Amino acid sequence: MGLSGAAGIGAVSAEATSSSADPMASLVDKLVAKFNLNKEEVESVFNESRAEMETQREKEQSERLQELVDEGTITAAQKTAIEAKVAELKEQREGNRESFKNLSDGERKSKMEEERSSLEAWAKEQGLDLSKLHGIFVGGRGPGGPPPSQSSSNSD
Repeated sequence: MGLSGAAGIGAVSAEATSSSADPMASLVDKLVAKFNLNKEEVESVFNESRAEMETQREKEQSERLQELVDEGTITAAQKTAIEAKVAELKEQREGNRESFKNLSDGERKSKMEEERSSLEAWAKEQGLDLSKLHGIFVGGRGPGGPPPSQSSSNSD
């Protein structure tokens, strides 16, 4: 189980694309330059795509949580608490995005470990087993996903 996704996945926005440290900004800039495109239009396409993916991810997450309720793995009250916590973490992640950019790798890792510990404590208070919530608090595979040793061991 890894929490790094709760703190590390970023979104493309007009503000984010102005930063050369943002890989999506770099991609937008490359597309604009290579194909002589309007930067605002390219950013808009990226933003629309990101919003569509986020909506789909939220739908899938809600369906997954309902399956866990239906299976008796979690209660309806726990589902509601999880949904509130996911929304809180999303808001926190968005609020911390700029400050995380200025941290060293070690500092960023330390912050993410703190957040993971906090999430684990919250889950314990809720009577939740985070290992049964695979994919709910993390981004899945890729940046921010669980470590490789865990991504193959948890099959849902």
